[in-house]
Amino acid sequence: MASTSDLEGWFGPGRGYSGADAWEELEAASGPLPAEYKEFVAAYGPGVVGKFLSVLHPCSSRLGMFGTIGQMAPLYQELVPEAIPYDVFPMEGGMVQWAHTVEADACFLVPGTEGTWRIGVWFRQWAQWEEYDDSVPDWLTRQVAGSLVIPGLPLRIHGGFVPME
Repeated sequence: MASTSDLEGWFGPGRGYSGADAWEELEAASGPLPAEYKEFVAAYGPGVVGKFLSVLHPCSSRLGMFGTIGQMAPLYQELVPEAIPYDVFPMEGGMVQWAHTVEADACFLVPGTEGTWRIGVWFRQWAQWEEYDDSVPDWLTRQVAGSLVIPGLPLRIHGGFVPME
């Protein structure tokens, strides 16, 4: 399993954007989120991966999770269960949006059984749902390294991480 330190070769060193307290309000409403995801976002903060994928953060004024979720969750919820198979937070037990692309695709943390998590992606342009059994650091590392090529998510082409705050 990749860790945040595995991303340093692609994204540079983490910048220590936030601490554990950044998650308190969100986790009070959503329940516990995956540790690997929180470690990554705490280290790098809000920003853009590969000039394409915007990573949200609960404390960001520019790429804030609460603002994005508040605007987008009702739209995604309308697609449940026909196109998107799970409820979307803030619905109780719903998956939590953690990123979006320049083409309005959305990435979610999908809760599994016994504290496990998957990544779910709603590809808006194809009206298609995909799931990956990776942690966020694994999923990003595999894409920028080229071992996971997802049509429509060209993270390897541009690479890197650009902080937004």
